[in-house]
Amino acid sequence: MTRTVDRTAAPGRRFAAGNALGYDARIGHLVPGYAELHEISAAVLAARLPVSARILVAGAGTGTETLALAQANPAWEVVGVDPSADMLAVARRRAALADLPNARFVEGYVSGLADPMPFDAALSLLVMHFLAGDQAKSGYLAQIADRLRPGAPLLLCDLTEHDDDDLDVMAEYARARYVDPQSLSALRQRMAEDFYPVSDQRLQRLGEAAGFSPPRPYFRGVAFVANELRRS
Repeated sequence: MTRTVDRTAAPGRRFAAGNALGYDARIGHLVPGYAELHEISAAVLAARLPVSARILVAGAGTGTETLALAQANPAWEVVGVDPSADMLAVARRRAALADLPNARFVEGYVSGLADPMPFDAALSLLVMHFLAGDQAKSGYLAQIADRLRPGAPLLLCDLTEHDDDDLDVMAEYARARYVDPQSLSALRQRMAEDFYPVSDQRLQRLGEAAGFSPPRPYFRGVAFVANELRRS
């Protein structure tokens, strides 16, 4: 039986209630370097930004990045945007428990964000690789660029070009963390059907078309790379 894949599914539908509840427990076991990616991204922003700054988190999900940044610097205003109501419900509960008034969440897309003030930085970790085609990716980057002041950094991490050797390493990493064989098989299938990686050269073209400087890598994991781009 051939599986039909909805390649037009909005990210909000990808992360509905069933996926949202267990997302944080799963993702760290499936992506080598996931925790380090967040730690280094926070360090990059701390090195680039003043004590008081506004940060946009695109694809905020369950709030991991938003809450970590808000906690790291109480003078930062961190705004997380995501189309999934279920993911944001988790994020808002976490924010309330942590008592972080400088973190807030908006349901929807960056393009619909009703916030006239420009942001001093933006973060998009493991989001853009769900968008199929250059037009969708370029549009996503342009929407973020429109929200940034000139010179502001965008930290962007996504699946990059990879091969079976990379997938084998990811599978062994997950297996060592007691991920079951069925989930490992599903991961390989998802990476083949639901992810749309870009090469370094293609990312540079997309970024420049959207109004960003050439990407500068600041972290690389197995099949994933994180880049810093600057708003022109």
